[in-house]
Amino acid sequence: MSEMTTTKLATTGMHCGSCAMLIDMTLGDVEGVSDVSTDYGTGMVEVTYDPSVVNIDEIIAAVRAMGYEAEAV
Repeated sequence: MSEMTTTKLATTGMHCGSCAMLIDMTLGDVEGVSDVSTDYGTGMVEVTYDPSVVNIDEIIAAVRAMGYEAEAV
């Protein structure tokens, strides 16, 4: 197992706390992601992942597939 990386994503398109929960659950199911914390109020997602298993572009693609916009900050 390689060293974990933590990245913050700025998201748009969340309408409520359930949107944040959906992002947490969906990204939590991505192989290589160990921790996700989404703040609906700020639109920020903090994701910790193993870069040898998944890259940030794949994580952003998973957020976009749910209908939200995301970019690393």
